[in-house]
Amino acid sequence: MLVFNQINKFTDVEHEALMGIWWSGALLKQCARRFLKKHTSTEAQFNILMSLKYAEKPLSQQELSDRIFVDKSNLTVLIDSLESLGFVTRSRVKEDRRAYHLHLTEQGMEFITNIEKPYRELIHNILAGFSEDEMRQMIGYMVRIQQAMEKLE
Repeated sequence: MLVFNQINKFTDVEHEALMGIWWSGALLKQCARRFLKKHTSTEAQFNILMSLKYAEKPLSQQELSDRIFVDKSNLTVLIDSLESLGFVTRSRVKEDRRAYHLHLTEQGMEFITNIEKPYRELIHNILAGFSEDEMRQMIGYMVRIQQAMEKLE
């Protein structure tokens, strides 16, 4: 595997920093796909199940769509597949008959819990070279980048 800065150098540090973030994200995505392929799950299914597991309350499809950056129409297909696997159920929202709350089933909880332990081990291995303080700084930097991008929209 190649490290970004060994491939390209840019004349301005802003471009190099941004491309470093982009390249790291692309490598993380590849790593996640390889990991999830071993565990018979897609990245989108994994993100849905993890979001539902750690949600403070039942989520509507719109809330879930906002959390995981998946278009609502695509999310419907994903929820249909998770529902057919017995991992998720839908219940109507009393206040809005067009909306549904999503719930993990016992089978869905068991499935995501079995994947979560090796997933967390993978994360720890990837970030083992960073102290907790450095990771908190990294989180702060990513938040600042996201805020700057939101201002551009």
